[in-house]
Amino acid sequence: MTASHPAPADLPAAGIGTPGFDRILVVSPGLRAEALLNVTGTLPFFDSHFPRRPILPGVLLTESLIALAVMAAGDPLLRLRAADGLRFRRFITPGDQVHLTVESVSTGTDPDESVWRATATVDGRTAAAIKNLRLARRPIAAVHGDSAAAIGGPAAAMPVANGFAAEVTP
Repeated sequence: MTASHPAPADLPAAGIGTPGFDRILVVSPGLRAEALLNVTGTLPFFDSHFPRRPILPGVLLTESLIALAVMAAGDPLLRLRAADGLRFRRFITPGDQVHLTVESVSTGTDPDESVWRATATVDGRTAAAIKNLRLARRPIAAVHGDSAAAIGGPAAAMPVANGFAAEVTP
């Protein structure tokens, strides 16, 4: 299906720390999707990221690309497994309109994993790209064979560099 319409109400709008889109341009289930993200200067994180030169945090852009790939895959249970070849090439600032594109690279031999190529462009110039965005349906513990908390499972304390523990929830 190819479509050009506003994002449905059940999809999160781009906002404070929430991945989302302002308009979905194309959805070809299992193959590709395109969406637009309008970056407004009213987002509160611009006050501190960075005060003199506001820049869209890369993690929010990456989360929007992941959300678009999950939508294109048609499986809301997919979660990020890995992002290989992630490159940020230019800053995204208030007033920019970001064109997000995800394309299926291959589903491979594992039916529980989906691999996508993702790009974010502004005015035809690449702002960010992910060579292999790997999404997995099964728990992380099953993928890595360790005792890490499974995505979609109970919260688990994970150590971080500063000595504090962060709680990880789905």
